[in-house]
Amino acid sequence: MASEPVILTLPPDASEDVIERVKAAFPEATLSTEAAPPPMPPHIELEAALANAAGAAGGFGSLLSDWWAGLPGGALSLFLIAVALLAAYGVERGVRLLAARFLPLGNGILSDENDTSFSARLLRGGRWAVGRILSLVLFAAAARVIGRSILPAEEALRDIGLGILGAVLFGRGLIALVEVLTAPRHPERRLMSFSDADAEFVLRIGTIIAMVNIVLNLLHAVILDAAGTADQAQLALILVTLAGGAAGAVFFVAIREPVIRLMVPPGEGSERSGWLTLIARRWHWAFVALIVLDGALKILGILGMLGADARAGAGPVILLVMMSALCVAAIAVFRRQPEIESRGGLWLGGLVLAEGFVIVIASILLLKAWGIDPLAPRNEGGLAALVPGLVEAGMIVAIGTALWRATTTLISRRSGGDGDEPDDGGDGMGGEGSRLETVVPILRGFALTLIAVTTAMSALAAIGMNIGPLIASAGVVGLAVGFGAQKLVSDVISGLFYLYEDAFRLGEYIVTEGGKGTVERISIRSARLRHHNGPIYTIPFSAMGTIQNHSRDFVVMKFSFQVPEDTDVEMVRKLVKKAGAELANDPELEGKLISPLKSQGAVGIQGRSFEIGCKFTARPGQQFLVRRKAYVALQKALQAAGIELFAPVFTLAPGDGGGPGGAAPSS
Repeated sequence: MASEPVILTLPPDASEDVIERVKAAFPEATLSTEAAPPPMPPHIELEAALANAAGAAGGFGSLLSDWWAGLPGGALSLFLIAVALLAAYGVERGVRLLAARFLPLGNGILSDENDTSFSARLLRGGRWAVGRILSLVLFAAAARVIGRSILPAEEALRDIGLGILGAVLFGRGLIALVEVLTAPRHPERRLMSFSDADAEFVLRIGTIIAMVNIVLNLLHAVILDAAGTADQAQLALILVTLAGGAAGAVFFVAIREPVIRLMVPPGEGSERSGWLTLIARRWHWAFVALIVLDGALKILGILGMLGADARAGAGPVILLVMMSALCVAAIAVFRRQPEIESRGGLWLGGLVLAEGFVIVIASILLLKAWGIDPLAPRNEGGLAALVPGLVEAGMIVAIGTALWRATTTLISRRSGGDGDEPDDGGDGMGGEGSRLETVVPILRGFALTLIAVTTAMSALAAIGMNIGPLIASAGVVGLAVGFGAQKLVSDVISGLFYLYEDAFRLGEYIVTEGGKGTVERISIRSARLRHHNGPIYTIPFSAMGTIQNHSRDFVVMKFSFQVPEDTDVEMVRKLVKKAGAELANDPELEGKLISPLKSQGAVGIQGRSFEIGCKFTARPGQQFLVRRKAYVALQKALQAAGIELFAPVFTLAPGDGGGPGGAAPSS
C-alpha cells in the first residue's frame, strides 16, 4: 500500500539553516510555509475594562503634568498658537472683503434674482458654500504658514498645533453647514424652507453646539497628545466622548420643533397618513439613538474592546449622518421640481438610484468611522465573520431597494404615470387604451419579483448561507408546479400571447367566449371585465377564445330613419350632410369624430316610406355621444325643412265590425 505523503508546515520567518536541517532529517517530506493567523484580540469583560479604566485614572494627572512640562515654550507656545489662529482669521476676513469689493457676484449672475425655486436656491447656496469652503482652506493655510513662522520647530508643538487647528476647523465647518441650510438673513439662498424666526433659532443653537464641540475637540487633542492610548487616559476620553454625544443630542432635541414644522406644515397633518405624521414628529429620537449607539461604540473602542479606530470622537459620525440625510433630502426635493419631472423617467429613476447610493456610501463611511471595514476580507470565524456579513447584506438590501424604486419610477414615467382612464362617453363601452399601461403592471410585478429574489439570495449568500440547495429546491418546486398545474401554465402562456399580439388593453371593451365588458385589470393568469350593466367577469386567458375588440382604432356607427313616400330624397341627403358639417364644428366633439355624418341615401323601401341610411366614424367609446348629437342635429334640420318622419296610420274600413283582424292600415 502506498504511504501517505508527509507535509511539514514551517513558520514564514524560519531561517535557511532550520529549513536545510529539516530537509536533511525528512528528505521525503514536502515543506510549506504559511502565514500565521492574525492574533485574536483578548476577550475583555466590560465590567473589568471599566474598573481598570477607573483604577488607572488616578495617574492621568501626572501624565498631563509631564506633558505640560515637556511642551516647548509652555504657555507662551499656546499663546503664539492662538495668535497664529487670530492672524489667519484676519487674513481670511481681509481676502473675503477684497473679493466682495472687486469680484462682486450678485445673485443675478448665476440665477434670476426673482426665482425662488429650489433649483435657484440650491445654485445660490452652493455658490456660497463653495466660497465658505475656500475661506476655511485659506484660513488653514494661513494658520500653518504663520504658525511655522512664529513657533519653535518642535515636533511636539507641531502635533498639538495641528490638533487645535483641526478642532477649530471642525467647529467652523459645522457652523458653515448650518448657516448654508438656514441662511436667516438670506432667504433667496436658504436650502431648507424654514421661516425667518426658525432659521435664526436653528443657526443660534447650531453655533452654540459648534463652540462646545470646539472645546471638546481641543480637550480630546490634548488628552491624546499627553497620554495617547494609555489606560490612565481612558476615563478622560470617555468623559469627553459622553459630553460630545450629549451636545449632539441637545442640538437635535432643541431644533425638533422647527424641523417638525418643516416636515409637517400646520394644517397638513390630517392630510397625511397617521404613521408618517408620527414619524415626522419623532424624527429627533432616531438621531438621539444613533448618538447613543455611536457613543457606546466609541467607549468600547476606548476600552480596547473594538480596536483603536473606534476611539475617534463622536463629531465626525454625527456630521456624516447629517450630511447624508441632507443629501438624500436634497435629491428628493430636487427630483420633485417641475423642470426635473418634465425630463422623463430616466432622470427621475437615476435620482432615486442616487439616493440609494448615498445611503450605501454613507453606511460604509459610518462603519469605517466605528472601526468596522465592511469591505475587508473575513478571515475570522464566529461573530467576527457574521458582523461584516450582516453589513454586506444590509448594503445589498439597500441597493436592491434603490433599484426597485428606480425601476418603478422609470416604468411609471414611461407609462405616463397615473393618467386619466380611457373616456368611454359615459356609456360603459370602454375607449382605446394604452398598450404600455396595459403591460406596465405585469412588468412591475416581474421586476419586483426579480429584484426581490436576487436581493434575498445575495443577502443570504453575504451572511454565509449556502444558497445552492435553495436554488435547487426552487427548481424542483417549479417543475412540480408545472406538472401539477397544467391549466395554470396554459392560462399564463395564453395571456403572454394575447399581450404580445396586442389583442386588448386596459380600458377597452372586448367580447370573448367567456364574457364581455371593459378590461379593468390584467394579471398573469386572468383578465377582469366590467360589463356595461355593472357585473364583473373574471376570465382565465385560456377560456377567452376569439376576442372581439370594440375599442381599437375607430368605430363606424350606422343608423337609419324613415320619411314619407312623397319626400325629396335628394333634399334629405343634403340636410344630413349639412347636419354632419355642424357636428364637425361642434367643440364638444373635437378629437372624437374621425369622419363626419353622411347620408347613404335611400337604402330600403318599407310600405309607403323610404328608409334613409346614415353613418359616421368616431373614436372608440365616443360613438354614442356622437350619435346623440347627430339625432339632435337631424331633428332640427328636418323640422326646419318641414319634413316629418314617417309614422304608420291605422284606420277601420266602413262596415268593419271591429273584430280581430278587421283593422287595416290605410297608409
